[in-house]
Parts: sequence; C-alpha cells; structure tokens
Amino acid sequence: MAVADLDLPVAHQSEGYDLFAHEAHLIIDQLVKQSLAHVNDTKETSDENNEEYNIQRDRFVVLENEAKTNGQISVHWPSIAEFTNEKIGIEKINEYIEKEWKTAPGGHDNSWLYAIDFLQRKSLEFNDLYIYRVCYSIPTRRQPIPRQTVSIYFTIDVSKIKPKNTPVQISFVFETMRVIYHPGNFRFRQNWLQNIILLKEKIANDIDF
Repeated sequence: MAVADLDLPVAHQSEGYDLFAHEAHLIIDQLVKQSLAHVNDTKETSDENNEEYNIQRDRFVVLENEAKTNGQISVHWPSIAEFTNEKIGIEKINEYIEKEWKTAPGGHDNSWLYAIDFLQRKSLEFNDLYIYRVCYSIPTRRQPIPRQTVSIYFTIDVSKIKPKNTPVQISFVFETMRVIYHPGNFRFRQNWLQNIILLKEKIANDIDF
C-alpha cells in the first residue's frame, strides 16, 4: 500500500515509497533521538582540555577526510545546455555510481545489483526537476526476486534562469533517511544499504496481514 510521506520532499515521493518506508521513518527518528542524547551525555563527561583527547579527535577528522576522497574519480556533470533529455541523467548517475560509490572505501561489492529508472519531470517557475530512482537489491539463486530493495532518489535540478554553461545541480536521498546529499560532499557506505534492508525485513515480519 503506497502512502504519501509529508516529511519527504514532494519531488522524491513515488509509488515506490510505501508503508515500509513510512514506518521506517518513525523508527529512524527514535534512533536518532537516542543517539543525540548519548552524544550530549558523552560531551558533558569528556574533558575538552585533555591534550590526548584533542590529538585523537584531530587525527580522526584527517583520516575521515582522506577516506572521503581517496580512490574516487571526479564525474563531469553536464551543463544546463548539455542536459537535453532525461536519458543523460540516467547515464551520468550510472557513471557516478560506478566511478565513485564502487571505488570509495566501504563501497558496495558486486553482490549488489542496481537499476536506474526515470520517474518524472517536474516543471517549476525557475527550474525543471528530473527525478530518478536507483533501486538496489541482492538477488540469489534461491531468491532471484529479492523480497526487499533499497531505493535512492536522485534529483537533477536544471535552472531556467542561470547561464547555459552552469552545471546542473544534483542531490539524492536514501529511503528511510531525511538527509539530502550532494556528490562531492558524500561518502558512500555499503552498510547503509544493509541496514535499510534489515530494517524493512523487521518491519515486514512485524506486520500481521
């Protein structure tokens, strides 16, 4: 049964955003609140003036930043003039996944398969929004059609008022998550896909039909 999620941007809503995703939002919200409470408690008990603490914190930040870009190949996103139809969006999203998500530290292995679908074009006053869905799954011999999948919704924003040589704007959001990401400021983690699958399996098992 499909439902509209008021918390998800309208541009990202589709028939694939179903009851499981809606229920997952509620669970994730609770987990986030618990995590934030834990972080606040930890901050109160940490000695910010401790030299060893500061050294370890700075080292972690450096390693995280290095890991974010190490091994990644920059993708050339098209300009407004170059973006002439929705097929270009599919090609560039596929290139982005192949070059950056698969090669990034923690990138997904070959057991994960994905398909990219163009969902809709939404024309606004000052821009056109092209909405795509990347659907991840792990088919097996015993279960060639997986019970659960993970959807990632991409939006390509093509301005009507900016110069034609301006690059289009790219953003994406994982189902069950509210954070909107942008290429170049994102580190892919395979365990996010795994966690979403496990979450949807749990919700499915808890629902009585």
